[in-house]
Amino acid sequence: MECRYTDYKIHSPIAVNMRKLIFLLLFGGILLLACKKTEKTDPNQVIIEQLKSAADSVIGNTKVPGLVALVVDHKRGIDWLYAVGQGDLSNGQPMNAENTFRIGSCTKTFTLTVLLQLAGEGKISLTDKLSKYFPEYPKADSITITMLCNMTSRIHDFFHIEPSLFITMRQNPTKVWDPNELIGLGFASGFDSIPGKGFGYSNTNTFILGKIIEKLTNNTLETEINNRIIRPLQLTNSGFLTSGIELPGTHGRGYYFIDYIPGEDFTEFFDVSVYWAAGAAYSTPRELQRFAEALVGGGLLPDSLQYKRLNNNFYVLPDVAYGLGIMKRGTFYGHSGEMPGFMTNMYHSNEKDCTIIIYYNSLLIGSENDPGVLFIKFLNILYGDNY
Repeated sequence: MECRYTDYKIHSPIAVNMRKLIFLLLFGGILLLACKKTEKTDPNQVIIEQLKSAADSVIGNTKVPGLVALVVDHKRGIDWLYAVGQGDLSNGQPMNAENTFRIGSCTKTFTLTVLLQLAGEGKISLTDKLSKYFPEYPKADSITITMLCNMTSRIHDFFHIEPSLFITMRQNPTKVWDPNELIGLGFASGFDSIPGKGFGYSNTNTFILGKIIEKLTNNTLETEINNRIIRPLQLTNSGFLTSGIELPGTHGRGYYFIDYIPGEDFTEFFDVSVYWAAGAAYSTPRELQRFAEALVGGGLLPDSLQYKRLNNNFYVLPDVAYGLGIMKRGTFYGHSGEMPGFMTNMYHSNEKDCTIIIYYNSLLIGSENDPGVLFIKFLNILYGDNY
């Protein structure tokens, strides 16, 4: 039997319009939910938000004025450059991710790359004794070039002499230091152990290697770094300094020297000659990325030496290994750097095809103020424990 009431409800213009409206609302809702679902489940965006939160937490919970972080994971398609905090406390200027900054001991990877290039050219052997180049140095017959490269010579670090070199630096911050004077201070303090026995991080080692480079090439270390690394990689906003207090390029400020003294500014305070082969370079995040990818990925050294650099002569410490002027953390290779007003981490992994650069515009004690801690947090966000 036909039901006219039902038939009327189905076919009336009002019912048809209502059905269209309901359909459009439902369809629009489904699309909205689909978009929201896509946003929430985009893995790269989730990762970037976690990286950003970790960086923001440093600025929100420490005395670090500002930081710049660069994470480039080529496999995932992540290219994230982020600046947060204050780049200049005196005028409230924010951090700028394009500015130059002092890279501290990341400079050692430049110096050691030149040394290894000379080894590849047959001008020096890693098994050579120091006495071949500087026989006047104490125990020079017991120290090899490899020991100088991987910090096992046990020559004392001139930065840790007594009374502290930092006292002298404070009293006369613009003093221009001769590398031989600082090397002499290291040797004058004796050896920390028998050469070759154990690891002992010492800037004296890298200064000696810088002097060897100059002796072999009859050029300044600055010239060799420029000709062999800076120019070939087109690092137009990077450089190696030999003296002076000026930081080239557009830059913010660098604050604090171990202790937190509000507003204490070390951007252009100490003459950079005191850091020379071990810490006098400057760069930008993007250019440091380019260098790190060449440093670890290859192209700066012959393949055999590159393999040796990444696979041999590592001394393993609790959370890091140290080799031929390079640090290793998981599959990531690079270096950290610190000097008054600046702290840097620079690492690249061939396996992950990822580069991470972190720069703080401060030098303060405590793990919460160390960019190396943020670096590990980044690795955990990106790869869990498998980095």
